[in-house]
Amino acid sequence: MSSQTNKELWKRWSELWNGNLSIANEIIAPNFVAHFAPMGNSPTEVRGPEGLKQWIGGIGAAFTNASFTTSVGPLADEDLVAGRWTFRATYQGGMPGASPAAVGKSVEYAGMDIFRVEDGKIVEYWLCADILQLLQQVGMIPS
Repeated sequence: MSSQTNKELWKRWSELWNGNLSIANEIIAPNFVAHFAPMGNSPTEVRGPEGLKQWIGGIGAAFTNASFTTSVGPLADEDLVAGRWTFRATYQGGMPGASPAAVGKSVEYAGMDIFRVEDGKIVEYWLCADILQLLQQVGMIPS
């Protein structure tokens, strides 16, 4: 696929993360796997479109009014696409160890995604996010 086509896939990826879970089967390969450091009660492994939808849905339960905004990219080279994003939302609770006082608080943190494309679908995903910033905002660790 061309770099331009893969950049278009980033837009669909962002749409998925902004709540349009119905497109997961269109852009996520059946053999999809996500690589990330687990946090709190998050899964240690996410596989396939259904696994990704469940993971994103779990995030949506803890954070309302969520939006992912691209701040750098997307950058595409061959079968790889990368970008930096900012996440903004209102924390609703549900993270073990978070302060009850954080419920209703606006949070913001940034991260970077890299994904690999095969036959027009995302097959592999790497996440690197500033989780420390998020954990401080929900009172799990001191600022």
